[in-house]
Amino acid sequence: MTDDRMMRRFSGHSHAGAHETTPVIQLDGALVTVSVDDDGTLWTCDLVGGACAKRDLELDAAGPEDDWYYENGVWDEDDPDEDERPKFEADDIVSALTVAHLDGRPVVVTGGGRFDLSIPEHWDLIGGAVRVWDLRTGRKIGKTLTGHGLGVCSLTTVASDQGLIAVSSCENGKLLAWNLTREGERVAEIEGSYNGGMGAGLVDGRPVAVIGGHDDFLQAWDLFCGEQIGKSLAGIKNLARAIAITEVNGRTVVVAGGDDEAVNRWDLTTQEPIGSPMTGHTDTIATLGTAHVAGRTIAVTGSNDGTTRVWDLASGRQIGAPFTGHHLQMVTKIAGTPVAVTQSSDDIRVWDLTLATR
Repeated sequence: MTDDRMMRRFSGHSHAGAHETTPVIQLDGALVTVSVDDDGTLWTCDLVGGACAKRDLELDAAGPEDDWYYENGVWDEDDPDEDERPKFEADDIVSALTVAHLDGRPVVVTGGGRFDLSIPEHWDLIGGAVRVWDLRTGRKIGKTLTGHGLGVCSLTTVASDQGLIAVSSCENGKLLAWNLTREGERVAEIEGSYNGGMGAGLVDGRPVAVIGGHDDFLQAWDLFCGEQIGKSLAGIKNLARAIAITEVNGRTVVVAGGDDEAVNRWDLTTQEPIGSPMTGHTDTIATLGTAHVAGRTIAVTGSNDGTTRVWDLASGRQIGAPFTGHHLQMVTKIAGTPVAVTQSSDDIRVWDLTLATR
């Protein structure tokens, strides 16, 4: 039986690598999913027409700049092999992946895993780096952005009036932000909770990141001034893995889920919880997106229990029956219609959220 909420289904288009989610972006007039195979093949699949295209990532350019090798003692002035750069493998450098438009150009932003920067005889350098790639060509753009020390576990971008901001958090809890429009200029460095989630967005025109992890609270940070916003957001159990910032009836709301299997809400202005946690999932909530549909603000959550669920953030109630057998990848729009994109081992499905919320 076909679910009438499903708009499209594409089989054979799951090109997953080390990254857990498959983001979606507008590319040359088409809405496409983006993924990178373990061998470094960059795939785009048209969500409307269904066709897929591939190109190779420029892995030979994945290393840091020359001065990084000198500063970290990998090379010295008399090193005869300074041009023999280490080889970087796709499954090390693409443990996290997101997409954005940088100065009008569609790009892929990747976060490296724990062994991303590992170099023989220099194992102390291991740790995730952030890189930007041209989605059309697979060529690397700008510098390799380093500083985490361990693998990237959360990665996103925020389009601000000062440029496109890349925000990443890693296994040891460090959150870093860079202005990609300004050649990767470092914007913020914040110490958070290790192995946790992170979400970011614009609040009153300023990029804000909310971080969580092995603590029983979240923290919201203004990335431009590097200061925490108010007190910590209490009441969630660890680990918090999926976090979003949205607006509900005129107030800024933080939404989060994780290992406690519930969807939690806070008013960002007061830092106080909103209502009771929303329950229904029976395993970890790993992905989360929000949308405004027919005058309501909704959250869509993907869980390791094999379901994707829709929630009304004002009432605190689940809407309709869950989508089963698939995991949420992203909430976006197709021709102005808010949709949820889900994926299984062998296909991608697109769900009409206007139908899902009736």
